[in-house]
Amino acid sequence: MTATNQHNARSGNRPALSKSRFIAGTQCELRLWNDIYRRDLASEFSDSQLAIFDRGTAIGELARRRYPGGTLVGFKPWERQAAVAETWKLMADPAVPAIYEAALTYQGVFVRVDVLARNGQGWDLVEVKAATRPEKEVFQQDVAVQHWVARGTGLAIHRAGVLVLDRDYIYPGGDYDLDRLFTFFDSTERSLDSIEWVEQNVQRFHQVLAEDQAPEIGVGKHCFSPYECPYYASCSHGLELPEHPLDHLNRLHHGRRAQLEALGIDNIADIPDDFALTEIQQRIRRAVVSGQAWKSAELKRELQNVTWPLYYLDFEAFQPALPLYPGTRPFQAVPFQYSLHIENESGEVTHREYLHTENSDPRPALAKALLEDIGDTGSIVVYSGYERRMLNEMARFQPELAPKLQAATERLWDLLPVIRNHYYHPDFNGSFSIKAVLPALVPGAHYSELAIADGMAAATAYEGALHDSDQQRRNAVFGQLIDYCKLDTLAMVHLREALREISENNNAEQQ
Repeated sequence: MTATNQHNARSGNRPALSKSRFIAGTQCELRLWNDIYRRDLASEFSDSQLAIFDRGTAIGELARRRYPGGTLVGFKPWERQAAVAETWKLMADPAVPAIYEAALTYQGVFVRVDVLARNGQGWDLVEVKAATRPEKEVFQQDVAVQHWVARGTGLAIHRAGVLVLDRDYIYPGGDYDLDRLFTFFDSTERSLDSIEWVEQNVQRFHQVLAEDQAPEIGVGKHCFSPYECPYYASCSHGLELPEHPLDHLNRLHHGRRAQLEALGIDNIADIPDDFALTEIQQRIRRAVVSGQAWKSAELKRELQNVTWPLYYLDFEAFQPALPLYPGTRPFQAVPFQYSLHIENESGEVTHREYLHTENSDPRPALAKALLEDIGDTGSIVVYSGYERRMLNEMARFQPELAPKLQAATERLWDLLPVIRNHYYHPDFNGSFSIKAVLPALVPGAHYSELAIADGMAAATAYEGALHDSDQQRRNAVFGQLIDYCKLDTLAMVHLREALREISENNNAEQQ
């Protein structure tokens, strides 16, 4: 804590809250305290997170066009008094129909309202979110604190709510129909019901920030809800965590977790034999206690339930918040790439791939290339139901290819449920994601050395490359995408072979 901040805390010069700081405080008071006094402890934002922020800014700017003729309140983040003064000046001018980024302050809480729009009965308070689910609790809290500030300053708020993208809007091409692209969720009654809750939190947060020392709050599930806390790495540094914490117990009900915690249990190995767990949770516990992998007697039979040759398929897709191609919706997954490893019965493996590098709808060319690569017979090996969903959506989009694409879905063979239902290794750490399973079954195989190492990063990188005018940077990203997608399908090849070997020996606890 800096000397200046220590003086401010002791002297009663409390730092101002903002809506983002208020939300941070509802998640964790230590996060709020750190935001004010120890911001240097925060982890840097990832490229994916920065892209999400940019997306929110773009959608907020587009949303203003639903309220034409408005005026933007500018100023730097630290120029709060000037921004508030400008806002009141604009509100006093009846010729201004709407105010963008209106600045208001009340009882030490400063907010920027995305849109304040005049109506015959006062003002509409609009919070714009780059999302499709306006009812999310954190969104409603955001509106509630802004509504509380606005009412506190004396404004007559007729409606307060969240403006989001309409998931049912089908983009026809050309300019967006903003009345259909966006939908408004009225949160007025809910925010009015939250007045006492907001006031209590404001008082508590001011008290927290007046303290010289940070509040003592340990790490827990709150560190990741509603958002991952940027201070988690700092708060968890040096902590001695159980090798197999309760978080590794697949889909543990919060009530069951509370019972275990009441017994002082934080390690799976310490769970009593007679404690009620689901079948899969019992498998995990037995594997942890014994230190041995578990396999079912049906594993070998499940692995043999395929038709040769095998086509190991993985799609990568991106989800533009604002639909780019006719016939698509906000946040619709659009496949732009696939990797395909082909294995014949003798064990020979070849590889094929497709990556759409043009700034156009990838689906027509991708679907055509895929149908040529997968032939007419042989199991198509996937990991989860994602590929089925992509094939079905491409079939709806391209009815002329629908029979062949639907025929491909009938050949799908999902490796994920085979592992989930028939094998568990303690090193899975409660997860059945391919990134958790691969290093446990194939030592030395992992994603950590890749420049792009997960699906979100892949989607972010691809969307960014589409709009990058530097061809050299574009080509570098495309190469990284090829490497990542290729590893996903190669991982399935290795996983199936490792499981085949496991099914033929007895080095695991068997059902």
